[in-house]
Amino acid sequence: MSQNAKDDMPDRQHNRPDRAEAGQSARRRVLGDQLRAYYDSVTSEPVPDTLTDLMAELARKSADRKDAASGPQTNPAEGGDSGRDG
Repeated sequence: MSQNAKDDMPDRQHNRPDRAEAGQSARRRVLGDQLRAYYDSVTSEPVPDTLTDLMAELARKSADRKDAASGPQTNPAEGGDSGRDG
C-alpha cells in the first residue's frame, strides 16, 4: 500500500474516542430525559395535607416571634407586670 492510501484510510484508534464520546452523550441524553420525566411526575403530585398544615403552623409561629421581638407587649393574662417595684 502506498503512503497516500494509508493517509486516506481512517485511523481506527482515532475513531474509538469519537464513538465512545457519542455513546456517552447518548446515555447522558437518555438519562437526562428520564430524570426530567420523573421530576415532572413528582412535582405534579399534590402536597399532602399534613405538610400543608405543618407549613401553615410554622409560618404562624414565625409571625408570632416577629411580633414578640418588635417590642415589649404586656398581657395581663400572662402577668406582664411582675408586681415588684423598682
